[in-house]
Amino acid sequence: MKTGDPALESRLTSTQIGAIGEAVIAAGLMLASDGRLAPFKPFADDDGIDLLLFDKVTKQAVPLQVKCRTKVDDDSAETVQFDVRRGKCPPGGFVLTALLDGASVRTVWLVPVQEFKTRAQQKAEKFVMVASAKPTANDQYRVFRHDGLATAARAILAQLSSAP
Repeated sequence: MKTGDPALESRLTSTQIGAIGEAVIAAGLMLASDGRLAPFKPFADDDGIDLLLFDKVTKQAVPLQVKCRTKVDDDSAETVQFDVRRGKCPPGGFVLTALLDGASVRTVWLVPVQEFKTRAQQKAEKFVMVASAKPTANDQYRVFRHDGLATAARAILAQLSSAP
């Protein structure tokens, strides 16, 4: 919040943005699925599971690693970078990255973990995903991009419905 007084100004930390993002994503997926997806937050997310989504119809569950940002890194390209530490990608799950606009979701990328690991840049301690939020962008993450949580929820439900 900008107050003009440097002693009173504050900025959201990455931890706060993450907590807000996880809450927005959890509530949004529950709403978008008409309650079919029930999100659970692990007591500890040591294994990179920020949310576990349970499908009330199929009785299947899918783990999510959630990463959120509140602004683009490059204004002209509208690119945003998401970093995921190695070992924090839950097998059989998704990496769900989101660009937030306040408490709303502007853009979501729902990437299966195996695809994420092959497409992201591999650094010594992390995977780095750089995607464009431009509606006309045709980057390597375009196929995973959703302009809201409704289509992301449908993609998750489709995966859970086809699981053995």
